[in-house]
Amino acid sequence: QIQRIKTDYKIPHMGYNELEINEPSPLLQNIKQGDCVYFVHSFMAYTDSKNVAAFCDYGIKIPALVQKGNVFGAQFHPEKSGEVGLQILRNFASLK
Repeated sequence: QIQRIKTDYKIPHMGYNELEINEPSPLLQNIKQGDCVYFVHSFMAYTDSKNVAAFCDYGIKIPALVQKGNVFGAQFHPEKSGEVGLQILRNFASLK
C-alpha cells in the first residue's frame, strides 16, 4: 500500500538520508550501515518488514529499498546518490 508520509518533518522529504540495513540484499553488496542516499518524495510504501532491505529514518521508518524474490524497488534516487548509488546500480547490473 502506498500512502502520504505521516511525519512532523517537512514534506516532501528532500535530501540525503542514512540507510538502515534491515535484510540482506544483493543490491547492498559493499554498502555500509549509515551510507547516505538521496530522496525526493512525499509518499511511502507500507509493507511487511521482511520485504524491506533498508529503511531511512525521517521521523518514522520509511522503506528505502524493498525486495521480494527478484523484484526490487528503491524509494531513493540511486542516480543522484553519488558513489553509494553508483554501487547499488552496479550491483543491480551484475544480477544474474
